[in-house]
Amino acid sequence: MYDRDKTVKIVHDVVDEVKDVKPYVVVAQPRRDLKETPAQRLDGYDGLHVDFLGYSHGYCCIGGEKIDVARNWLIEEVISSGAKYMFFIGEDTVIPWDGFIKLHEIAEKNPDAMVAGVYYIKISSPMVMVRDEKYIYPANVDPGRVFEAFLAGLDAILIPVRILEKMKESEPDVPFTCVGNLEGLPFVGEDNFFFHRVRKNGFRLLINTDVQCLHMDLSNGKYTAHPDIDLDYYYTNIPITERLTMKDKKYIDQRWIDRIPEGSVGKQEKPKE
Repeated sequence: MYDRDKTVKIVHDVVDEVKDVKPYVVVAQPRRDLKETPAQRLDGYDGLHVDFLGYSHGYCCIGGEKIDVARNWLIEEVISSGAKYMFFIGEDTVIPWDGFIKLHEIAEKNPDAMVAGVYYIKISSPMVMVRDEKYIYPANVDPGRVFEAFLAGLDAILIPVRILEKMKESEPDVPFTCVGNLEGLPFVGEDNFFFHRVRKNGFRLLINTDVQCLHMDLSNGKYTAHPDIDLDYYYTNIPITERLTMKDKKYIDQRWIDRIPEGSVGKQEKPKE
């Protein structure tokens, strides 16, 4: 009934028609160990755990590097891809199914800002901080709010690539992120370094508290999150089990140390034989 050869040719034409299309958004993921299963499937089009449907999208990751090295490499990769947005997602951060859509909606209305969702330090406070004149402290992250923050983690954040390009243009010889542990100076995390540069370049950090993420232990599926969540909104490679409690703290702390790359701050070097 139909001509197979003509049909195949049209399929090739369809592919050729979009071969120059750039990714609208690229998920960038620092991984501690590429052999370990990450919390979610974020690569490709089959069985995605976050809704990118209809958007041209890409994925890049790097494993086993110090966190600031990894983030700098990933940022450079995304800039070179020609993407409009970069989406940093931690390997143990679980984004709700509609998380990208909700962050993107705010980002499109605020082109001078990057937009983060909410995730918690495991068995602790939200990884979102605000500042008044004298103090820095965790923000109120109850759902239904969009506000400007002083600091957030970099494991659930949508970043316009234009902002990264402007930061690179302003100081091409300065890294985007750096863990500062210089003698005589207080410790500076890679996220603190990054957002200082963001503010210095005139951009903002916005938080959308309708994007509530799980911070999951990859070995057992336990998590920390806002008390008001619906687990039906989350899809994962690893079954979600129960909330982390103080009974898990010793294990979680030791697992964090054991999994960070050699040479990282907080990681003791193995003694030489």
